[in-house]
Amino acid sequence: MLALFGPTATGKSTVAHALALALGGEVVVADPFQRYRGLEIASDAPDDAEMAQVRYHLVRDLELHEDSTAGEFAESSHAVIDALLDAGRLPIVAGGTGLYVRAALCDLQMRPAPPEDVRAWAEALGADPPRARAELARLDPAAVDAVDTANPRRLVRALERAATGDAGAPGDIWSAPPRHPTLVVGLDRPREVLASLIAQRVQRELDDGLVGELEAAAVHAGLARGPQQVIGMREVRALQDGEMSPDALPEALAARTRRLARMQRTWMRRMAPDAVIDLGDRPAADGVPEVLALWRRCLEGVG
Repeated sequence: MLALFGPTATGKSTVAHALALALGGEVVVADPFQRYRGLEIASDAPDDAEMAQVRYHLVRDLELHEDSTAGEFAESSHAVIDALLDAGRLPIVAGGTGLYVRAALCDLQMRPAPPEDVRAWAEALGADPPRARAELARLDPAAVDAVDTANPRRLVRALERAATGDAGAPGDIWSAPPRHPTLVVGLDRPREVLASLIAQRVQRELDDGLVGELEAAAVHAGLARGPQQVIGMREVRALQDGEMSPDALPEALAARTRRLARMQRTWMRRMAPDAVIDLGDRPAADGVPEVLALWRRCLEGVG
């Protein structure tokens, strides 16, 4: 197998698509938001033309009222990957969500869902972030520094774990071996280059209709928790409520995306990929020959 990971806006999707064309592979997307129909712009999902060229899996397979969990994704991705390998096809796992990449590649011991009363308590508390952070500090002081408490979903999940005595990450999240031999390649860029690419992506998404897409999603009947965490949903609601000016929206979106990129870079270091390719300020496609060379060397080593 082949897996690609790295900070958002690095060019993973472009590289994965080109590799699938070159190697006759199929892309298994490890991103919870790209699973939702109705969040294509916000999640930067592959468009119709790309999906006509390459077969993508676990993209646009959920409605907005359905929730995506790492445990369910693990089961679905394992079934897809095993079927591809049995058919002699190459699975290319690509995504910007570290837990989902690890869940696709390994057999992780996923935490059970918390009791409904605990989940409801944490969700209600999460609506008041300062109070939620204070409660998390009381229940699990170490979690305050370990969790991105500016992310409402992560804050709520940390509260659930602290309340049930299930603090910390699953014990095997980093140590579990891959289910199949896998070449894991990290893609990266200098911070200033990535910041520029993020700003360009934000502007493109706004030009493509991001605000309208998220406004439509926000009023979807029974909107699940997952879609509400996509970057942009919180900001568009603030825009609607008059708490943010339209001029401030691009930088607010870019700032959250830069924070996400920093977290993804931390995940990439913890993953310890077989190789990391620094794309610098080059087009993403320039990384394709380098990954192909690594893949060929990997196959020669197996042979």
